[in-house]
Amino acid sequence: MRILIKKIYFVIPALSILIVTACSDSVGGLAGIGGSGYISSGTITGFGSVFVNGVEFETTSSSFDVEDVDGTQQDLRIGMVVQIQGSINSDGVTGTATHIQYADDLQGPISSIVENADLTEKTLMVLGKAVVISNTNTSFENSSYASVALGNVIEVSGYYDQNDILQASYIALKSDVINADTIVEVKGKITELSGTDFILQGINIDASSANLDGFPDGLQNGVLVEVKGTYNNNTNAFIAFDVEAEDIQLSDSESVEIEGLITRYVSNRDFDVNGYTVNASDATMSPANLLLEIGIKVEAQGTVSDGVLIANAVELRGGNTEISAKVDSIDLENNRFTVQVVAGQPSITVQLTTATRMEDDAGIDGHLTLLELEVNDFVEVRGFESVTGTVEATQVKRESEVRETQLQGVVSSQSENVSITVLGVVFPVDAETTSYEGINETEFDNHSNFISATTFGQTVISIVDKIESDANVVGVADEVEIVD
Repeated sequence: MRILIKKIYFVIPALSILIVTACSDSVGGLAGIGGSGYISSGTITGFGSVFVNGVEFETTSSSFDVEDVDGTQQDLRIGMVVQIQGSINSDGVTGTATHIQYADDLQGPISSIVENADLTEKTLMVLGKAVVISNTNTSFENSSYASVALGNVIEVSGYYDQNDILQASYIALKSDVINADTIVEVKGKITELSGTDFILQGINIDASSANLDGFPDGLQNGVLVEVKGTYNNNTNAFIAFDVEAEDIQLSDSESVEIEGLITRYVSNRDFDVNGYTVNASDATMSPANLLLEIGIKVEAQGTVSDGVLIANAVELRGGNTEISAKVDSIDLENNRFTVQVVAGQPSITVQLTTATRMEDDAGIDGHLTLLELEVNDFVEVRGFESVTGTVEATQVKRESEVRETQLQGVVSSQSENVSITVLGVVFPVDAETTSYEGINETEFDNHSNFISATTFGQTVISIVDKIESDANVVGVADEVEIVD
């Protein structure tokens, strides 16, 4: 039986054995990895060594398991959700990996594509599962946000949200079209079992010819499995050649960290991250004003007691601050850079951390470091505003071309029919040409009405300044929108 961990990492004492289980129907979670030292599961954010969840792992002595095959670090990509065994140093941000494992969440043909209204996300149907890709939050290999097409066979790695939709952090194109030999994969719990036929994620599985060595007592409803096989797109027939159980259960641990999306929220004392129950009633929040809610990505750390993670710290992974602009200056010594959003206005400082995901659409290998960044490069930044007024970046992507300037953050002030201020930048508006939109695409006919629908210090707004616009000049907002 193949042992697999997903979406969660652990700091555990020597000679202890850790086994973790999902507490919901989600197919995410850890599965039966134990041992001494440090176990980490999360998204790869950078290379040199391997950066996962803010820790730089030295990989000189590490073994690699990539889809059940021995591999190397060169087989890994930014955005892949991986599992790392090893040790962590006393500084908390460096460590040594002894084993790194990657296994995708889904692989199959795209049967439909629907893009959202603002053209930033697409929902794909793959083997009956909804997969969301983003032009900012998803890394692509042999493909791109713009080029994904019906019939493409893709490999997906990411996190399931509260609606059991797979939010993709990594997409790889396996083939342009499916054929009789194309391997497909799906994970889920067995339902409607009849002999060796069953339904998984709404898909009819024929496992009559599959390897079932991991089931000495036979298949059972409710068991979490991964199935590999071939798929007929016309008849929806999934013929399995391998069915593997993911044997999971929850037990107490010395120290635990979970990274993922909040899928259920009752209070800070009772919520789920990827199906795992967390109590963060006494936890330190980062940033300090972090409000937990369904759908946000966090990292929670603490100890497990009676199946519940008693968190002592919760950190935001993501953030509602977004910037698309040119780099204005670079500070290598302090690991940060600035961007100029509006000429003549203050630059915004972007602070990098070991957890910042660095990507490069302008380079050769997709990897980006601050040393490679140059003044006037166009970048997309996502993160959150710190108490010092800088933006702590959770993600930075260098684009291959200049795009429209965007600034998103909490509105702090406005000048009647003249400007609106976000992140210290006074962004000019035009009473005649700037368009305004509220939640659910509600339109406002003027600046004053839009402002009356916002609360300074609370409402998040997005400002777009198009490169080419018939409405007004560059440096004046074309679109202003309240972000839900």
